[in-house]
Amino acid sequence: MPNLKPILTSIQLYSRLILDKPLYPYQVAPANALIDSCLHQKGLEFLWVFPRQSGKDETIAQSTAFLLTLFHRVEAAIVHVYPTAQQLPTGTDRLRHRLANAITGSRSWTKTAPIRIGVGRAQVAFFSGHPLARAEGATANVLLIVNEVQDQIEAVIERRFTPMRASTNATALYVGTVRTTADYLWRVKTRLEALQAADNIRRVFLVTPDQVGANNPSYAQFVAGQVALKGRQHPSVKTELFNEPLDTAQGLFPERRRALMRGTHSRMRAPILGEVYLGTLDVGGQDEAATAGPYGNLARPGRDYTVATMFRVVPAQPPPASGASTAPVASPLLPTPYSLLPSFDAVDVFVDHGSRHFQDAPGQPALFQRLLAWLNHWNAAAVIADTSGVGQGIADALAKAYPRQVVGFDFARDHGKARLGTDFLALIETGRFKYFTHEGPQEHQEKPGEPSWIDDPDAWAFFEQCRFCGYELAEGQPIERGLRWSVPATATTTAPGGTTEPVHDDRLLSAALIAEADRLIRAGQLFVGSGQSAVIRRPDDDAPQAGQTTAHTW
Repeated sequence: MPNLKPILTSIQLYSRLILDKPLYPYQVAPANALIDSCLHQKGLEFLWVFPRQSGKDETIAQSTAFLLTLFHRVEAAIVHVYPTAQQLPTGTDRLRHRLANAITGSRSWTKTAPIRIGVGRAQVAFFSGHPLARAEGATANVLLIVNEVQDQIEAVIERRFTPMRASTNATALYVGTVRTTADYLWRVKTRLEALQAADNIRRVFLVTPDQVGANNPSYAQFVAGQVALKGRQHPSVKTELFNEPLDTAQGLFPERRRALMRGTHSRMRAPILGEVYLGTLDVGGQDEAATAGPYGNLARPGRDYTVATMFRVVPAQPPPASGASTAPVASPLLPTPYSLLPSFDAVDVFVDHGSRHFQDAPGQPALFQRLLAWLNHWNAAAVIADTSGVGQGIADALAKAYPRQVVGFDFARDHGKARLGTDFLALIETGRFKYFTHEGPQEHQEKPGEPSWIDDPDAWAFFEQCRFCGYELAEGQPIERGLRWSVPATATTTAPGGTTEPVHDDRLLSAALIAEADRLIRAGQLFVGSGQSAVIRRPDDDAPQAGQTTAHTW
């Protein structure tokens, strides 16, 4: 057997020659710092933050396998903690694979209760950091690894696992993904950066997507596609790719994001021939005491409204000419290049407060009849309808009565509201969602320039709901499943007329449903567009010229 001493003094040589899976330079630097602290008993603490899917777990597995190889003749103990037991296979499977090499393949072993993987006398014990999980009797005399630290409970780690380092002042490694300025990871980062500033020993390793992309061009292309698809300030792009935390105190729609949502177009009262429209519907409860008029004698005046929003579909600009430097970037998430996706302008809303869904009231038809007439007036190509709770009945009736496609959406099913929120933010951040801000003339002439005021009461209510909308992130879940967003039930605001009114979320949820339409369009499950006919002419054309065409939506 060749001399292994040079190989076992370098993680780079070990990963290349023994594991046949070379680490990138951005992985080598944090691995070297960790291994040096373990070998020389420096007792340092480190924080590793890598962009999503850039090799964080691979670096941990290779570093751990390297340490087990070096310490296989002594009673060396490493403790690796995940937030839950369900996440343990992420670490155990990868470590087993890395130990199946020419040096340790015949010497490695696995035991259970708790799960332990070792080489010779050295071992790694895997534990769950859940408060109800058991982790007694273990010692981390070489290294303690706290993985997915943003989802760990700080009190549990400090009480149960940190003391395992005490006998040898062992090294500690915290690893995770940036989320908010209020979580455990960010507190660890703040503390270690203070120590780093005091003694100039690097403890915090924040790897940027530029560093990863410099070594992996495919990753750089992926990041560029995500930025183009969702926007640079989208929560998942900021946190998972660029290591920038969210400040939940600002709310989900801070002023910067609300400015992106403000359109320069006026509210419309009727469709324009040749344009394509999509409707969205959020259903509120009916009030048995409702009488004539939308605000008449409600038993619960604070209940949510039923709101339908009409969107004009704005086709994307044609792709650039062949050879142009601005050619669309393909994304693995899209069947269509992102630059070919349409935009959506909210142009009108239908609002009802508590009317009976299917029963006429004195002087007022049932909600369903008025809603159906409004949709027929706009000739919406499709309707995305709320089917959560009381919305199911209206959605079912629309599916039978409305001649176009009606697609149901359940906010409560399969993390539906969380996914909708992240998709909606992607539309906003890429400039593909705009809401009217003022009442326009009946001929639909748009006012020039960006309005600095909101003079339409429905638009004002929409932006107030955006302003009050808060959010939080569920522990242990990606943003697409863990985003919880809503307007607080106790929120009130001062209306332009000076009265104090409750702030709802109905206009906001109705508008956000356009993100589901966009998702269906991208997936090829919803088709909207316009066509040209050389036979049927516009009704306002008195004398069409030869070859003249007419636009129709489909």
